[in-house]
Formats: sequence, C-alpha cells, structure tokens
Amino acid sequence: MRKIAWLSPIVFTLIIGQAFGQKLPKQPVDYVDNKIGVLDVISNCAIGPQLPHGSIAPGPQTKDGEDDGYHPDRPIRGFGQIQQSGTGWGTNGQIFFSPQIGLAVGEEEHDSEKSNEKATPFEYAVTLNRYDIDVKLTPSYHSAIYQFQFPKSEEANLLLDITHNIPQDIKTRITGSFLAGEVKFDDDSHQKISGYGTYIGGFGGGAYTIYFYCEVDKKPNAIGTWSNGNIQKQSDFQSLKQKNDRVGAYLNFSTKEDEIITMKVSLSYQSVAQAKAWLADEIPAFDYQKTKSTAKEIWNNALKKIEVDGGEEKDKTIFYTALYHSQLMPRNRTNDTKNFANGVPMLDDHFAIWDTWRTVYPLHNLINQEVVAGTVNSFIARFKKFGVVRDAFVNGNDMNNEQGGNNVDNVIAEAYLKGVKGVDWVKAYEILKYNADEQRLGSYIWTKDSTQKVYKELGWIPSGIMNVSITLEYAYNDFCIAQVAQKMGKTEDYQKYLKRSQQWINLWNKNAESDGFKGFIMPKDLDGNFKEVDLKAYPGSWKNYFYEGSSWNYSFFAPHQIDKLVKLNGGKKKFAEKLNYGFKNRLIDYSNEPAFLAVHEFIYANRPDLASYWVKQLMEKSFNLKGNPGNDDSGAMSSWYIFSAMGFFPNAGQDIYYLTGPLFKEVKLHLSNGATLNISAPNASAKNIYIQGVIINGKKCKSYIINHEMIANGGTIEFNMGPNPL
Repeated sequence: MRKIAWLSPIVFTLIIGQAFGQKLPKQPVDYVDNKIGVLDVISNCAIGPQLPHGSIAPGPQTKDGEDDGYHPDRPIRGFGQIQQSGTGWGTNGQIFFSPQIGLAVGEEEHDSEKSNEKATPFEYAVTLNRYDIDVKLTPSYHSAIYQFQFPKSEEANLLLDITHNIPQDIKTRITGSFLAGEVKFDDDSHQKISGYGTYIGGFGGGAYTIYFYCEVDKKPNAIGTWSNGNIQKQSDFQSLKQKNDRVGAYLNFSTKEDEIITMKVSLSYQSVAQAKAWLADEIPAFDYQKTKSTAKEIWNNALKKIEVDGGEEKDKTIFYTALYHSQLMPRNRTNDTKNFANGVPMLDDHFAIWDTWRTVYPLHNLINQEVVAGTVNSFIARFKKFGVVRDAFVNGNDMNNEQGGNNVDNVIAEAYLKGVKGVDWVKAYEILKYNADEQRLGSYIWTKDSTQKVYKELGWIPSGIMNVSITLEYAYNDFCIAQVAQKMGKTEDYQKYLKRSQQWINLWNKNAESDGFKGFIMPKDLDGNFKEVDLKAYPGSWKNYFYEGSSWNYSFFAPHQIDKLVKLNGGKKKFAEKLNYGFKNRLIDYSNEPAFLAVHEFIYANRPDLASYWVKQLMEKSFNLKGNPGNDDSGAMSSWYIFSAMGFFPNAGQDIYYLTGPLFKEVKLHLSNGATLNISAPNASAKNIYIQGVIINGKKCKSYIINHEMIANGGTIEFNMGPNPL
C-alpha cells in the first residue's frame, strides 16, 4: 500500500525542514511516548490517546491483553472506546469496532498481527497485516474519529460488537457480563448507527449503561446485524435476548486501493441523544486532521504547565510521559450522567483515591486546581445523592470493597489547606465529619454493624482482613480532619480527632524483630494480644492484616507523626539504619503506594543525603523507556516520578514538602493561580545528587522541609548540588 498517503502536513513540514538542515524545536507533547507503561506489561498504561480527563479513551485491544485490554506482543482484535490507564484491575473496553476484509463476527475470529504502530497522546496508528488495512484514530472529550485505509476489495467490512468488554472477553480473570443492549441503523443511507449496552463486572460497584452514536462518511453497499454468530443481512436492528448474547452490526463497502473510510463515534452515560449532541459539538465534520491538531494543541498546553531543561532527552521523555499519564483520570463526566443534574461537577473513574491522594492530587493542587475543585465538588454531590463518598467510584457507581481508610478525607483536607477556590467548604466538612463519626468501620466492605465500632472505642481494629493497614490509614484520616477543624476554629473537633490520630501507635510492637531490627507494626486481637506474623510477607489485596504491603512497609507509615516514629525506632541513628537496610534489601516495596513517602523520612533522622540518594536510585533503576516499577495506578506512580524529578515531594494531606534536589537543571511550574515557580540547579548531574544548599525566594533555607505557602505564589528555589553529602 502507498503509505505516503498517511503523511500529515506537520510531518511533511518536518521532513522538508530536516532536508534543508533545519531543526524544529521539540514541544512538550513531542516528548511523550505512549508505549511507556505498555511495553513493560506491568504499568498497565493505555496505549491509545485521550484528552486530559476525557470521558473516552479509544484504542486497540489484543488477544491476552492486560487490564487495559492491550498486550504489545499479541495480535490486535479491534478497537474499544474506553480503556482505563494504569489500573491493576480493569473494566470497560466497550463499543468495539473491527475493520476487516471478509466478515468474521466471532470474538477470536478477526485477530490480526500488526506493524507500523505509532502511539502519541493525540493519535494512534497501526497497520492490520492480516487485512492490509491501516487504522488511525484521534480523540475529543466524548468522541473520536477514525480513518480506515482499505485495499481494493468488494468485501471491506466494518464490524461493530456491542457485547464485547475487557472483563468478559480480554482479561477474563476479572469477569464481566453483558446484561442488555441494542444496535440500530438510524437512517435510510445506513450511515448512522446508535444503541446502548448495559454491563457489569470489573473494578467497580454495579451495572452501568453506555450509549453510543456513530456516523461514517460513505454509504455502505450493504448492512446487517448479527446475534450469537448468526448474520442477518439487511437487518437494521438487533437486541440482546438473554444475558451475554453476542450482538452487533456490520457495514459492507466496495473500496478502491488505499480508499479511506472515516468514522465518527461518541459515547454518553446519559442517552443516545446526548451522545449525538457530543458528536455534533466536538466533531461536527469528518475532519480528521482538525480533530487531531486540536487534540495535539490541547495536550501541548496541558504539558507546558511544567517546563524542564538541562537534562538528558531520555529523562525528558520519561518526565513528559509521566505528566501525560497524571492527567488522564479521573474522567470528567459533568453533564453526562443520569444521577446528577447538568451543571453539577462529576468526576468519574476513581481507581481509586487510595492510589491518587498520595501524589496525583498534590500535583493537581499546584498546576490543575480546577481538577481538585471539581473532584471535591463531585464528592459533595455524591454525598448529597448517596449519603456516602467511597474511595473507588467507577462508571458512576461506588465500589463497596475498600482498599484502606476513608482517603477522600485526605484529598479534601489538602485542598482546603492549600486554598483551593470554588468549593463550599462547609459542605465538604460535612463529609469529613460523617466519615470520622459514622464510618471508620474497620470493615473493608464497609458493613454497618455494631461490632465494627472497635476503631473508635478500642483504639485499633482486631485481627482480620486488612485490619492493620486500615487502622493506620484511619489514624491519618483523623489527623486530616483535625487540621481542617483547627483552621475552621472547631476546637472540640480538632482535639477529638487529633487525639484519635495517635491510635496507630496501639499496633506498634516494640519487641517484634526482623533481621536484627526491633519495633514493627503488627496485628493485635480484641484482647490486646499481638499476633505473630511474617514481617516480610506480602499478603496481596483484601487479605488478612495488611493491604498490598508487608509490615516492613507499613511500619514506616505515619505521615503525621514521623518524629514519633523515629523515637519508637530508638532514635535518629537507628531509624536511619533500619530505613536504609529496608531499601538496600528491597524490604520496602517502592512499586506500590504504601511506601511512597518512606524515602523522605530520612530527613527526620538528619540524613537528607540518604533521601536524595535513594530518590535518585529509584528514579534511575525503576523508571525507564519501557515503564514504571509497578501499576501506574491512574497516574500515581507517574506523579511520584514527576515530583522526584522536580526536586521536592509532598506529604499528601498536609501542606509540607521535602527537598531532595532536582533531576533537571531548570524547572518551571506554571501554577494554577497564574504565578510561576522557578527551580534551578545548575550543577545537577548524575554525580551531583546531594544538596549543598538551598535558597528560596532569595533567602537561605536551613531546612529540608518547606511549607506550601512558601511556593504557593510562585518564586524561586535555587539548589546547589554536589557529589558528596554535607
């Protein structure tokens, strides 16, 4: 096929410029590589494009795909319109299209090897070798536009499968079901198709319905529908008769060599009419290049909020890809749900706050406060509607199974402390108060039961599922509401919750020993007796005692009382030795969220050099052009890298940051309030990783801990870096 037909004006200009020796400067969006977090088959990032917090995320799915539906070394099965990024337990993948020569409707009958794959934030392109079909797609916020370049054929077909979803068909260990749905051709030309599907399964809390509307720019020769493998030619309507029926439609075309057929598709969680309205608003014409150019410009503006220079090209690629991943979720579905009126902010697909409160929201508090305000206002709307705000909220449903504490509290508290505007903080405090007084149940499924009052009455949660990690997280949740209560002048609440925030200490066993170190967090029964456990054991998800982390990990989790933690470990020297040993021997697992803060705790032991050393080690050895050390978790892992590369890191839920020194010589953060924070480290290099001195806003800084107010209105942080610790 004549591939030159795919050259865009931008690519053509670039080629001509290079031919004449011109070198066009790279923009931030040019550094992003959508294959990072995909090639490692661990991070679970989606390879397809998506706009910032867009409702849809179109992209390819493959045989044996991961939780996002895709595996880099497997044949492509087709293209779904929502892929979740970075999650360890997937969902969605619906409204599934497969361009073909011939017609194969079976789930596994149209897999195709691929070539010429390209993936950017604003476009995905690939050749389906089996059919010699080139596919390109680019997104808007609720809609996408595709181009299918066919060979000459009388049997060019576009298959639509409304049953297909990732939990049911790709990552089947997740399990999923198709409950109801229909597809129909809307006009006599058969160029318009609409319908819906109702699904359940995957990470989430219940059934949900996705409506769709689709248009193609060429009248098909023939159309039809299909059900459970039976093709009904010229049929213009099909619906599910019983659960998990395979249902869909197809369009047949006669194509010339290299003929391009363009398709537009949009989704809605409200109605077909709303899906149609989204498409008319976002992609009114069959103008692929305009949609692509708009998407590229939107991303470039979003990524320009942080400018970096003075580092290796590889580091810039990893950095800007991480910044891209940090802005995918949650998804903005304002004006597109049945449960909430138009105008009510609704950010959906939290997978889950347990991940994102630690790094993603602190990043948004600097450069995307509108996302933070939208999230908190969504919490308020959900609390009004459902009477509770849970940690995971996916496809418009709360998920009962919790990963830890009531961590929406941490997001609300940090937003309040950092002065996020546009929120009714009286109503936000009602959520904090309800969680503190009525939740803190100690059950990972939040079952309201009289036996679940033990955290508040006993001071810890007795041995059971995740009892230790939940106790620790509840204690921090209590500290977060205490901070807000204090600032609001609610003295009684402040004192009550501050006292309760120290209950994590009840699970500290000073006699517990591992590898010569004493003092660890351990489970305790109802009578106050510690239960012997393997302090190094990783229990997994929703298992006894700890959630996705060992005692070694959780024994360093007390974000609000790190000084106390140092004392419990026998003082600064012993604490630093123990923490250093944990990193050296990989007993502290940095591939997951419970250990995100631990490396910065060296600062409390007067060893900021070890904090800088281990941050740089983790960045260098765990983040690369293939991916991250673990699931990206809706940008949580990526945001850890972003902060580390900029040289400071948040204690999320509070208003403090830790200084470790940047990877780049220059960093500019364009803050949400219009101010700019300039970070400089002219001596930064692979060898010069230790802070020799810091000047903030013209004044020498004697501490490695700074407050948000010091940088909230922009200013300067000047690092003097050197090869040796002070």
